[in-house]
Amino acid sequence: MLKASLWGAAALAALLAGPVAAKPATCFTSDDGRYPCDFRGFGGDGSFEIRAPGTPTYIVSMQGRGVADAFVNFGPGERNIFIQGPFIRSQSDRACWVSEATQFRICAY
Repeated sequence: MLKASLWGAAALAALLAGPVAAKPATCFTSDDGRYPCDFRGFGGDGSFEIRAPGTPTYIVSMQGRGVADAFVNFGPGERNIFIQGPFIRSQSDRACWVSEATQFRICAY
């Protein structure tokens, strides 16, 4: 749990490091299906955040080549919640990251 909290803090710090314009995208998550969203990269290493009105914000924070931790945030004033992983980049759909533990998918096109 401490590791997840530390990674959550690191992901939040990276998000606050500097303004980067969001780009319109199409997103998909296992819970929310496909929807229009805003995509914002951060950290310069492939880490990103996706958000859209009416859906949680998802954060994918790179930990190494092709491996990431993921977090979900349910709204203003809420904390980032670690999603069980690690998340591995999908070989069949390179826009997607898949949890090895749960098969939860986060995709941005």
